[in-house]
Amino acid sequence: EINKVPITVLSRCQRFDLRRIPADVLATHFGGIAKAEEAEIEDEALALIARAAEGSVRDGLSILDQAIAHAGAEGGGVVTGTQVREMLGLSDRGAIRRLFGLVLSGDGMAALNALADQRDLGVEPLAVLKGLLDVCHTTTLAKVGKQADPSQSSEEADAIRGWAQSLSFVLLHRLWQMLLKGHDEVSRASNPGEAADMAILRIIHASQ
Repeated sequence: EINKVPITVLSRCQRFDLRRIPADVLATHFGGIAKAEEAEIEDEALALIARAAEGSVRDGLSILDQAIAHAGAEGGGVVTGTQVREMLGLSDRGAIRRLFGLVLSGDGMAALNALADQRDLGVEPLAVLKGLLDVCHTTTLAKVGKQADPSQSSEEADAIRGWAQSLSFVLLHRLWQMLLKGHDEVSRASNPGEAADMAILRIIHASQ
């Protein structure tokens, strides 16, 4: 909280503002480290680790170290995207896109089944809501003309482009607010699974 430091102190200090490092730079850096450690790692796994690090080299290195050890314990030796996703408790991006599409189509039962499938795979409900928020955010940025993320698959890029063309800004902003409210409720709920179900159904019914 630099604003709380008196100017008389600041004038006698060296100040360093440490910025977050972009995910693509982190992925390249981690790939070089993995190569030096003679560890085989898929590009998808590197991208997942870089995103999970949220701009921190130190946090990313800890995750990378865990992933390499995890792959070695399983005997395969190659760090795959699936292994990293399971280790971090992340949902498959394809599954999140399908759920997003079900929410937009208003298919409540199919959306609940998709949520249940994610829980059965060990994915936390909060991670699912975070994934839906990411899709909504990415779609909104694409609608204003932002270039696609190089780490996106062709299927993901096509889906985002289609939603950006078909959805209005009003609908995207409303969807964002409702997902954000659902994310907050799930984070505080005693039963996150039930809270996620209710949040998704509320969005679907509001759209109708």
